[in-house]
Amino acid sequence: MDLRAFLYTKLWVLVIMIISEFSFASKQPNHPSTNNVPYEIKFADVNFQLNEVTRYLVQNELKNLQSNHEVFQGQIDRFSTFLPIVEPMLKNENVPDDFKFLVLYDKYQSSIEQTTKIESGVFWCLNKAMAEDVDLMMNQQLDERKHLIAATKGAAICFKRNQVLYKNWGTTLFSHIADKKVLNLLEIVRKWNSNQYILLESPAYSAIIQFLAYKLAIETGFETYRPSVQKIVYEYPYSKGKTINKISSELKVEPSTLTEYNSWLYAKTVPDTDCKILVIVPAERYNEIRNLAELTQKIGLPAKDLGFPVLKKKPEISKNKGGIFYEANGLPAVQAEMCDNFVTMAYKADLSLKKFLEVNNLKETDLIHIGQIYYLDEKESKATVPFHVVREGESLWDVSQTYGVKLENLLDFNRMESIQRLQRGRILWLQKTRPKKKPIEYVELPNEFKEIEEVFESESELIPIESAEEEPEKVVVDTLKKGIAKEIDVNSLPLTQEIRKDTIKNLNLRNNVDSEVVKSNPTVEKSSSTQKKSENNPQKKDNNLNKYLYHSVKREETLFRISVNYKVSVDDLRKINNLRSDIIEIGTVLKIRKL
Repeated sequence: MDLRAFLYTKLWVLVIMIISEFSFASKQPNHPSTNNVPYEIKFADVNFQLNEVTRYLVQNELKNLQSNHEVFQGQIDRFSTFLPIVEPMLKNENVPDDFKFLVLYDKYQSSIEQTTKIESGVFWCLNKAMAEDVDLMMNQQLDERKHLIAATKGAAICFKRNQVLYKNWGTTLFSHIADKKVLNLLEIVRKWNSNQYILLESPAYSAIIQFLAYKLAIETGFETYRPSVQKIVYEYPYSKGKTINKISSELKVEPSTLTEYNSWLYAKTVPDTDCKILVIVPAERYNEIRNLAELTQKIGLPAKDLGFPVLKKKPEISKNKGGIFYEANGLPAVQAEMCDNFVTMAYKADLSLKKFLEVNNLKETDLIHIGQIYYLDEKESKATVPFHVVREGESLWDVSQTYGVKLENLLDFNRMESIQRLQRGRILWLQKTRPKKKPIEYVELPNEFKEIEEVFESESELIPIESAEEEPEKVVVDTLKKGIAKEIDVNSLPLTQEIRKDTIKNLNLRNNVDSEVVKSNPTVEKSSSTQKKSENNPQKKDNNLNKYLYHSVKREETLFRISVNYKVSVDDLRKINNLRSDIIEIGTVLKIRKL
């Protein structure tokens, strides 16, 4: 035998024996997983094979990761929180699910001998060169590498590009967490090309070795992880131009919590980009946060609408198999928890998987949403309210779950052939089919509450003669407020709020506002001489003005549309306004009904 070959063989035997001794000596009862590292670890469609040396390195790295229990649990906690966001995004981009373990990973092999850490707060191990290559923004205002959603989109592009180049998910992984010089020195592309079984025979592959140890640690820890508080990531859609403190006040969330999960923001206010503030909230507060977000933005949906689904906790529904149960819109329901899937939820509810999916209009391939309410019985054929105005990002399935209405019925009511993307502001019919000749209607949501605000801001402008002696402004303002409140209450989903300053003007004119009072309020426009004549004519006085709710006709409105908005008949509108036809002019002030 060649002497060099003999010495080489003896040397490796000695190394293996020493490693085995160290491995035996390092056995710890509180870290049993370090002794169960397999010789083959699968990643995507690649099988990484270990020898005694590299297996020992994986064991040692795994042991180090698990040594600080508090830090390790914190990593698992963040991983479990981000998973519901990351998994569907990777799936939509056709990136293997195993890449999800990179979301919080921060080690980068800069050379054969050295491994460094990526800057704190950066997701997906994205260095500046990779981020620039996928057009992620990094400037004095923000760093998109530290924004979970923006970084995930950028990372997915990186993975797909490298897969096209290398045609091997293992090489794609290595190229993402190691410098290209390392890949070239190790001839990775030549050795690994189209190879599903890859032997890691040297510490030179430290990038892969350390990542595989991290993957094993998170997988093992996640199997038994049960969070004390389930958290959900909410992307606040109205953060542009606002400060962290303002958003904190609006959503009733601690500023420190917002700052912790939004380290991407360097500016004092959120800049005009696709990045939005991420709010991490307990699952039980998720619906509340969404409601607060919509209300503070004032996009035209009253609180009564945002109260759906109507939820009541019903622990008695439980079959003693775990789960959080509710009565949602009068129907039994269960809330999705962390680590749940459709099988576990069906089990908790004592339903077959087929039945569970059927009542919720789902397929097995659909993704589960933590915190979402899922029904346990057939949904209703119609909602308890007639209409719904679509909010930002809502789908028809969302509306179906919100009101507990069968999805197929919503399709029929709105004359839809299939489920389609809904435009914000679209009016959906929830109780009956939209008339065939009736076009699809939309509401300009941001302007709706502005008109109501104008009415309330005009308190100082409304002073009727009849009540001038006793808090004159208060009488008319209270009357108007009652009218507006009643309008919102009668139709819990109003399609429009139609009171403008020209309405106020007409109200003042019909109430014979004294000219001196008008002068004292410069915001009230002076009437024409013809209108003054009308005011001074006692026969034309309408002493019951303040006892009616009024509506000022807008462009493209019809009598039918107004009747639907206020839930009155067209005939009643004709009678109360002495109309001879259904034709009405823009700006006409109509009596709607008595208050």
